[in-house]
Amino acid sequence: MNAKSLSKQYLDTLLNDVIPFWEKHSIDRDAGGYFTCLDRQGRVYDTDKFMWLQGRQVWTFSMLYNRLEKRPAWLEMARHGMDFDGNWYFALDRQGVPLADRLY
Repeated sequence: MNAKSLSKQYLDTLLNDVIPFWEKHSIDRDAGGYFTCLDRQGRVYDTDKFMWLQGRQVWTFSMLYNRLEKRPAWLEMARHGMDFDGNWYFALDRQGVPLADRLY
């Protein structure tokens, strides 16, 4: 495969597999933010939230909205993560309460 075909494959996988999976399964509409621990079917197996994923999803949906296409759903997903106040802790419970005292 050349770089052009790999680029197309990666973009296709991102837009048709990864992003729809996150949109459908990772958003926590009750407590805010995104679920981190999902199985392959999208079932939540742990409700603790890790800030690396919160930041990754905010960045990804913001980047897609700003650089690829102005889809309102992508902007809404980014804002949903921004509204979840993790206060830069590493891990939080579902309601946003820190699981450890250490800030990163």
